[in-house]
Amino acid sequence: MKQRYQWLFAGLICTLCITDSDTLLGDSNTDDWQSRRLMHPTEAEIQSEHEGHIVIYHGLTDRQVSRAMDRQFGRIQSMMFTGIVVTDPKGSPKKDSQTGELITEDDGC
Repeated sequence: MKQRYQWLFAGLICTLCITDSDTLLGDSNTDDWQSRRLMHPTEAEIQSEHEGHIVIYHGLTDRQVSRAMDRQFGRIQSMMFTGIVVTDPKGSPKKDSQTGELITEDDGC
């Protein structure tokens, strides 16, 4: 029952999440806390995850998400990713040639 409410809450947050990845990608404060939390969580953050809390990361690059999946796989049940920015082989964000907007993976939100 508790897990059902967590997914319901996560879905609600997903629908309310910021969708302007271009803005987020340029916001180093947003990227800094997300990168740190994702790859180097504090003991309190890990404890929170063990208690069933889920963190929604938004606007990270596909490379950051892939690295987290490889290095933090044991915590995957506590992660949700939205607005994942697609990168080119050099790691630079890809932009739509017609709109100039960042290309993001379809996360269903």
